[in-house]
Amino acid sequence: MRRFPLVTLAVLLAACGDARQGSNTTCGLAAVIGPQSLLSQFGVARQTLSVAPDSVPGRLVARVAGGGAYSAIVGRSSEADSLLLIGVEGTPPETFALGFGVLATAPGGLARGLVLYEGLPVERAPEIGTVTFGPASAPLIGVETDPGTYEDTACPYFPDSMLR
Repeated sequence: MRRFPLVTLAVLLAACGDARQGSNTTCGLAAVIGPQSLLSQFGVARQTLSVAPDSVPGRLVARVAGGGAYSAIVGRSSEADSLLLIGVEGTPPETFALGFGVLATAPGGLARGLVLYEGLPVERAPEIGTVTFGPASAPLIGVETDPGTYEDTACPYFPDSMLR
C-alpha cells in the first residue's frame, strides 16, 4: 500500500472543514502551519524588521509555535533605547525550550502578536529586543507581513480574548 505524503494529508483534512465556520480541523491546521508560514516571510525582501516598531501596545498575545496562547507584557529597555523587552505570563510547557521570539506586525507597523520558537533564530535577522518566558530569555526578531500569510481569518492566531 502506498503512503500519502504529509502535505497531501493536510490538504485532505483541510478540505473536510469549512474555513468560514472555523472548524476544528481548519483551525488546528492553521495553528500548525501558521508558525512555519510566518518564518518563511523572513525570506521576502523588505519584510524583516531592522528595528522595533515605534508604537507597540503594552500587552500582546504570545503563542508557542504549534501550541497554546499566553498574555505578554511589553516594555522598552530605556526611554532612549528602541529595544523591546517582552515578558510572557504563565508557565512554559515542560517540553518547550525557548530559542527565540518573532514579533509579527501588519503592514504599517501595527504589532499583531508574538510567536515563540525553539531552536536558533532566523540567520541574519536583527535583534529588536528580548523575550522572557519562565526562566528563559531569548532574542526577539520581527517581521512585517500581511496576517493572511500565517492565519485563517476564521481562526485568529492572536485572539484578543487573551488580553482581557
